[in-house]
This record gives sequence, structure tokens and C-alpha cells, in this order.
Amino acid sequence: MRSTLKQAGLALLAPSLVAASPVAKMAKRDASDYTDNAICAADALMAYYQSGDTGLWGKDLWWQSGNFLSALATLTSLNSDYYSEHNDVFSNTLNTATGYGNYANFLNDYYDDEGWWGNAWLDVYDVTQDQTYLNAAITIYNDIVGGLGTPCGGIWWSKDQTYVAAISNGLYIELAAGIAARVGSDQAGDYLAHAQQGWDWFFSVGLVGSDNMVSDGVDKDNNCAPTGAKFTYNQGVILGAAAELYKATGNQTILEQAAALANASSTAGSSVTDSNGILHDGCDTSDSCDDTAAMFKGPYVRGLRKLQLAYPQDNWKNFLLTNAQSIWNNDLDFTQSDSGSSCLLGEDWAGPYDTADAVTQGAALDALNAALAISQ
Repeated sequence: MRSTLKQAGLALLAPSLVAASPVAKMAKRDASDYTDNAICAADALMAYYQSGDTGLWGKDLWWQSGNFLSALATLTSLNSDYYSEHNDVFSNTLNTATGYGNYANFLNDYYDDEGWWGNAWLDVYDVTQDQTYLNAAITIYNDIVGGLGTPCGGIWWSKDQTYVAAISNGLYIELAAGIAARVGSDQAGDYLAHAQQGWDWFFSVGLVGSDNMVSDGVDKDNNCAPTGAKFTYNQGVILGAAAELYKATGNQTILEQAAALANASSTAGSSVTDSNGILHDGCDTSDSCDDTAAMFKGPYVRGLRKLQLAYPQDNWKNFLLTNAQSIWNNDLDFTQSDSGSSCLLGEDWAGPYDTADAVTQGAALDALNAALAISQ
């Protein structure tokens, strides 16, 4: 069973890595007050940050911490005050985090884990403009390209070469395109070529079905047939990849391909969206997601946010705002004390609130960030 954020204290945090002062005491705000709501949610997430130990949000939350870092970078890019309070988390994580496997340079046996971290460092580079973080992303990319060469094309999910997964390939495309868009034109060629090849492969191998939904992977032992469930994060990461590839190429066709996927997954009644337009994975309604599945919705809304900013559509904007407001209205435990207010966000964004942990908090923060970004 998950420990709740109510049980997490700030004792794990070095003084310089917490807010300068407690959150001001307040009444519960309107669900559309995205700035303050995101900050309150982020404060609760930061209660898990272990600056003096692992530089992560919990020792065993390795790839999830890459997602939390992305969420923090996004919020600090949208709010300069929050950046001034927490910008030292970026350097601390880069210099301290090794995870439970002592993963030097954020490399381990799984290419999707590496992809989360590589794209997170691009997000940090965007807000800091510090070349160190771009270099960290490039180091990770250079390892991931070693995973090319599966019988089905694309890259492997892991270095034991057992599975060809949508998630590792989507993150690889996003990372390659993201680097191409951020380095000089004289350096972009190799990254861009790999990103475009990965994009073309993704749409040709069978990962994307006739319903414009993305399967979990392809079966190397069964003619590379699509296999696995249709999880939210597989639907969303490829949307972020599209935004990055468009940024690097200016090719409108990429956005149009991604739009078909975004429309399919965000439509009420789809396999990942309920009849009221709220995003979900199958385990959400029973509050039974583990610390992997509970993270999935965060990357979805992050990817859709990036696509919306590159290719604005009213239906995607409404979808993102609807989900952010549902979290606040239906999946929030809001409490006040003399030291401030606490905003705990649960697993099922349709509600009711059950319990919260770092993973549910981080995924929901992505949704609040998305609403804030597209409303500014």
C-alpha cells in the first residue's frame, strides 16, 4: 500500500531546497486558478525530494523522478518566483542522483528509463539555458542509439533485447528531435535524421492502429504484430515527440499526423478517456495502480500540452482544462494549518480522492502545468 503525502515530512530536504517560507494560509481556490494550484501541488511533491540522500523523489522512484524533474522544470519556466526557490534542485539532482543501481550519467539497462531522463534534462536546459544539461541529454542519447537494430526496426526496450516497446521509441524520437532543435544547425543533422527515421518507423510498423491508438509494443516473435494494452503514456509521449520534431523541421505534416492520434485518445469515451472527458488508465477507477501505472497520465498531458502549444486546437485545450479542473474539484485533499495549506492529489482524476503519494502528485502536477501553460 502506498504511503501518503500526509506521512511525508520536510526533514528530508536541505534548507536551501525548500520554499523560502511556508505556503501562505489560504482558502481553497477556484479550480481555474492554475498558477497557485500548481504551486501548492508542487510544494507537496517537493516534500518527497531527498536532497542529501539520492537527489530523487524517493530512492526507488528512478524513472518517475525524471518525470518529476520535468514537471518542476515546466513549472519554474512558467513562474519565476518558483524558479528562484527551487532552481538548485536541478544541479543537485544532476550531481547527486544515482538511483538504486548507481546509474552513472543516468544510464541503466532500460532505454525508456534513459529517455525519461534525457528529455527531462532538455526541459531543464530550456529553463536554465545551461549547456551542462543539454550535454547530459546528449550523453544519454548517445547510449540510446546503441539500442537500434531490432528485428522489427526501432530500438529495444531494454539492453537484454527482449521486447520492442512503443514507450522507448517515442521517448527516443522526442529526445533526438529535441536535441536537434537545440543545437546549432551544423550539429543537428545526425539527431534529426534519427528522429525522422524513428517517426516514420513508428507509423509504419503497426504500433498505431486503424483507431489511431498506440499499442504497447510489437511482438518480435510474431511478425512484429502489435501487442499489449493501450496505456495513456504511449498515447501522449508520441505527441510530445511530434512537437519537438516539428520544432526541428517546420514540417506541418508531422503535426497533422499527431493530431489524429490526439483526437482519438482525448475524445470522450475512448479507451483512455471516460464519458465525461477525464483521462484514465484501467486501474484508476479502483485506485489500484502501482507506482508505474499511476505515473502514466502525467506524460500524456505533458505530450498533449507540447502539441497544443505547437498546433493549438480548441478541443485539446478544453480537454486539458477539464482534467485540471476535475483534479481540483474531485481528486484533492485540501487542508489548512497554522503553517500553511496542503494540496494532496490522488490517482483517479475523476475522483473521489483516496490517497496520494509522490507518483500521483507528480502526474497531477503535469495536468495543472498543462492548464497553466495553455492559459497564459
